[in-house]
Amino acid sequence: MEQHKPRLVIVDPGYASTVGHHGEVNRPLLERLAQAGWEVALWADVALEAEPTAPPELVGAFSACGYEDPRLWCELGGMVQLARRMEQQLALVAAQDGGEPVEAWIGHSLLPFQLLGVARHLAGVPAAQVLLSLMFEPGETLEGAKGLDPIQASDQATANTRIAMAALSRACRQQGHRLTLTFPSRQQEELYAPLLAATGLVSAGVHPAVVGGGCQIAAQAPAEEPPLVLLHWGDQKPGKGRSEALAVIQALVEGPVPAELRGFGWLFHVHGHQPLPEDELGLLRRAEAAGFGLVLILEPVPSAAMIQWLARCPLALLAYDPERYRSRSSGILWQWGAARSAMERSAAAVGHEGGWLAQEARALGLSWKSADSVAGAAAEDGVPWLAALARAAAEQGSKPTLSPYGQVLLVGDFSQWCEDRLAAQ
Repeated sequence: MEQHKPRLVIVDPGYASTVGHHGEVNRPLLERLAQAGWEVALWADVALEAEPTAPPELVGAFSACGYEDPRLWCELGGMVQLARRMEQQLALVAAQDGGEPVEAWIGHSLLPFQLLGVARHLAGVPAAQVLLSLMFEPGETLEGAKGLDPIQASDQATANTRIAMAALSRACRQQGHRLTLTFPSRQQEELYAPLLAATGLVSAGVHPAVVGGGCQIAAQAPAEEPPLVLLHWGDQKPGKGRSEALAVIQALVEGPVPAELRGFGWLFHVHGHQPLPEDELGLLRRAEAAGFGLVLILEPVPSAAMIQWLARCPLALLAYDPERYRSRSSGILWQWGAARSAMERSAAAVGHEGGWLAQEARALGLSWKSADSVAGAAAEDGVPWLAALARAAAEQGSKPTLSPYGQVLLVGDFSQWCEDRLAAQ
């Protein structure tokens, strides 16, 4: 007789494309939980079904429930309407699934209206384990509340998050769900503290980084391959330091390379749905021809290969906009820090002062230098950024200096952590 496998559902309405962090989080989760004996399903956006590399566990459950116009969910009426839509789609896919009880639910990237939709669904299903990580800050608007006062929009989004958390608290008490509510960073946990107190919910603490944590390095880079400075990795979303990285490349083309940085290569990766502007691509091609060691990657890179590239980077330029990323996390910081830690090598970053990245890097035990105090430091001027990178290289030690908090986030594995939490219930 075949042994019964408990059913587990990952609810991820924002997962509509294999590009981005959703795939990076879900792929190892699906693999780990299946190996642990769960019958796993991934309820995500129906658009993902068209992707050739979509996971086989995918169920196209949602439509127009992902990253919708924030002007809709920043105000209460729109949030409730979207949550109701998601609740209806959850009920529909559950009915089509044969009505078999789900014994565990996982959510890791839910916006306030999505959290409310999940809470309303949980209010009508049998008791189960519920593991939720609140990745977005309470007042997150994804910079999409155009035409609205940004402070007012953030305050309303925070109020909506409180409503969603109150609904979650009621659903768990009413149905007997065993809730584990956890956070991706100490900063996020602190931001949610007033809402936890107001809704009677309790934090289970922080968990390992959702991307990068516990990564394994397949092999050391050959001795003849130079160390790299990470200039950019990822898509073209604004605020991710692409302007600063291109300014550094322009300064390298014009020369000279600072003495402390001679012998380094320079890693620039970008990939997304839109091609690079012609002027940027032209600069990158000139930089390749200049012969100072630019490594240019303009295509998607599998997770394991990405970690190998990042492991070769003792220095990183992470010039993310400190206003856009005032309370918003960045997976590349975790992935790069974890890759260097896995090699038992130090990691030194250069970026703007202030914002989530500077605070998180220092809390993890990573070195963080800023060019903001250097006269003329601006996105269009690469010389001060080069100077800051040279200073970081000159002062960098060889061994990692992770804090206890850094050990939790960068050495631990999120999918393993989820498996352990579920097994402990």
